[in-house]
Amino acid sequence: MRRSLPLTVVSVLLIAGCGRGEDATDAPPDQRPEIEAIECDGSPIEREIPSVEPPATLPTELVTTDIRSGSGHPAQSGDTLFADYIGIRSSDGLVFDSSYSRDAPANFALGQGRVIAGWDQGLVGVQTGTVRRLDIPSSLAYGDTPPEGLLEPGDALTFLVEVRAVVPETTAADAPLDLEVTASTGATEVITEDLLSGEGQIARLGDTAIIHALLVRGDNLVVLLDTWERNGPLEIDLDPESGAIPGFVQGLQCVAVGTRRVLTIPPEWAFGPDGEPSLGLPAGTDLIVIVDVVGVF
Repeated sequence: MRRSLPLTVVSVLLIAGCGRGEDATDAPPDQRPEIEAIECDGSPIEREIPSVEPPATLPTELVTTDIRSGSGHPAQSGDTLFADYIGIRSSDGLVFDSSYSRDAPANFALGQGRVIAGWDQGLVGVQTGTVRRLDIPSSLAYGDTPPEGLLEPGDALTFLVEVRAVVPETTAADAPLDLEVTASTGATEVITEDLLSGEGQIARLGDTAIIHALLVRGDNLVVLLDTWERNGPLEIDLDPESGAIPGFVQGLQCVAVGTRRVLTIPPEWAFGPDGEPSLGLPAGTDLIVIVDVVGVF
């Protein structure tokens, strides 16, 4: 029986720390559904590793230079940034760190002391797509206590930072809990419905999607997880071999940044036939996911 009801929030949504990503499935590889690739419109993301030259003179104060402008929300303290970067020693151009070499952008909350001060101060105002050069004096980098490796005490640093996504800080009030969603039992395939259409970058297999989401029990519409409430967007690797929930990989193909999409996911396309007891999802129960796509790279 299917019915439309407002979402119900219960205390189970507080049980978020289950020891693994909520976007992952425990199903063995040979038991996961086969992902069907979908042909998407638009241009794929260009991934080029940039180069960065040392400054003509060592920085004595923070210097920021925008190489490319971005668009959208300007980053401020509390927002979450996803960014690729190359870091060099300003004195001689020695590359000491690069996210490109790991194929893994950094993500962090801006202005919370989770990165060096030169980043917390120098990345204020960046937008999705911004490429910003940071020339950082030692006092705003690692000072006299650099991490073990290639750096020396007192080194000034230069970074080229390519911003993949800026995700504004959220609170519980930002979650779309007022939506009326159709309950689901016995779904046999992943069903998608767009409530809002975005106009940003389009996600393809192999990309990473950054989403805010409500994970909802399909039969009674109880909210099991609310990423807005915890200010914790999910990073979904849209690779069939990544271990991400297959319904996410299938259902987020060809979605554009700015889209609000509802995914109805059968058990075998979610956490598997046993459900996910730590989130309050029983065996054999459909999963409904209300998704806001806030970044793709």
